[in-house]
Amino acid sequence: MLGVHSERPRDVAASAGAGGAVNRYLEHLLSRVYDGALAPEHLADLRKSGLTDETIAANFVRSVPPAMLPRLLGFDLPGVRSALLFPFRAPAGGFMDFPRVKVFPPLVDRDGHGLKYLQPRGSGPRLYFPVGSMRKVLEGDGALWICEGEKKGLALAQRGLAAVAIAGVEGWHIAGSRELLPDFDTIPLEARVIEVIPDGDYQTNPNVTRAVRRLGEALAARGARPRVVLLPRELPR
Repeated sequence: MLGVHSERPRDVAASAGAGGAVNRYLEHLLSRVYDGALAPEHLADLRKSGLTDETIAANFVRSVPPAMLPRLLGFDLPGVRSALLFPFRAPAGGFMDFPRVKVFPPLVDRDGHGLKYLQPRGSGPRLYFPVGSMRKVLEGDGALWICEGEKKGLALAQRGLAAVAIAGVEGWHIAGSRELLPDFDTIPLEARVIEVIPDGDYQTNPNVTRAVRRLGEALAARGARPRVVLLPRELPR
């Protein structure tokens, strides 16, 4: 594995437990033992998203030993060669008890859909807070950027924007509800401009269009001022 090093956050000794009880395998992965632990394939994937060593290290992104993966997630993954962990920060401090990983290679479900990211079954969605912009997100009143995917959230925060990420286009709510996740309760939304960045199929996939529209409605119901922002490669051709 390759090492990515930066100054270790001072609160790390307490961080594993500050956000509540944490899966003991997740807690072990967040320890000093795995500081800088990144397989070449994983580092290349992060580099492709433009993430710096400082961003990677500050957010505790690291490779998961293959033998630990079934214990971390609670089920076997015979088709997975390796996995990259994205720990979810808790707004109150520390980490959520929510291990979520990107798997290599991606899996395919019974309906033929690709599965790049996995988490424990039945765990439900959570909101991803990049540490670099957490103070702006929780205490600021400037524009809040909401995007799909942890890496995109990290890239936005790396550019100095107040950013959070949802895990999939429906990752802003629990199944059967159109209310925002409780994680949003920690964010000041009243009268705040919310820049929602959908993925590239927003223009062509009606399911994605509907999910983004409903997210906007849920944000507006909390007094926010949401609007959709299309990245240049996602603008109509």
